Amino acid sequence: MANLLIGLTQQLKVLEKQYPTGLPAFYQLMSSLTFALHTFSIKFFEGIPASQIIVWRSVLTLVILQILIQMFPCQSYPKSKGTLVKLIGRGVFGGIGFISFFLALKLTTVSEAVVLMKTNPLWTTLLVVYIYKTERMTWRSMMEILFCLFGVVLIAKPPIIMSVLGYETHELEFTYLYFIGLCLSLLTALTTSITQVLISSLSKEAHQLVILQYFSLFGITMASIYQLYSPFEQFHYLSLSEMGLMIISGFLGCLAQLFMNRSMMIGDVTQMSLVGQSQIVFNILLDVLIMKHNIGILSSLGIFLIAASLVSNIYKKKKK
Repeated sequence: MANLLIGLTQQLKVLEKQYPTGLPAFYQLMSSLTFALHTFSIKFFEGIPASQIIVWRSVLTLVILQILIQMFPCQSYPKSKGTLVKLIGRGVFGGIGFISFFLALKLTTVSEAVVLMKTNPLWTTLLVVYIYKTERMTWRSMMEILFCLFGVVLIAKPPIIMSVLGYETHELEFTYLYFIGLCLSLLTALTTSITQVLISSLSKEAHQLVILQYFSLFGITMASIYQLYSPFEQFHYLSLSEMGLMIISGFLGCLAQLFMNRSMMIGDVTQMSLVGQSQIVFNILLDVLIMKHNIGILSSLGIFLIAASLVSNIYKKKKK
């Protein structure tokens, strides 16, 4: 088994050199698909708090990582202090993003939260262009991001924006808590962008298994603290069927993180962040194919805009 995985890894590295643009995009698409399957599976966990799901996923991920690390020996504690700081930062910002994500869902509508959380390609681009200065901004890149974000808006249909466009929406009182929820959604997008940039910067400093190891450790710690002190979370005793579903969901989450980490480490950060928006399309397709939900005209247009921006971005990179 170990020899098979090592041989597969070596073959993938050869393919990564042959297809420096296509394979990272493929990794990110696979990450979006497995993340969509993971979040879709969570719909079947009625009464199980989100923090408990994250703890289970993180523990399962650590077990899988420990097995893989035995096959691919790597240094869990880096020699460089700068690398250690980045690894801790990846874990901390990932944990903050998790907490703000679920708090935002409690304080505002899901659609509003999704739109703001999916603005992360914009923040990622700003980070790599103006702070890290590793990439350059072009008008085409900015248009691709804006088209993608507009597609997300059409799919999520946030009440505030839809009412401005003249559509009837359910009344939603704009309170201070609701405003805090919107701010937390933006915080989730920002922390997602920061973790993506950190993963990219660690590409030559740490093994991808080690990066995920730190994220899982901080995920367990911060999710446990959140569950202990949050008024929204109560511990749920799992049945055998729930435990089985939790293991499957956790494995999907681990696989999604592995794909995402690899894509960010070897691919263009801005491009990979934009390709990651395909997750919302996969989520809708799962709802249509499995839950038999109908797609409206606005959602269809939103999917088209997202797909068009992704194709344009990937084609541009290929020409280079």
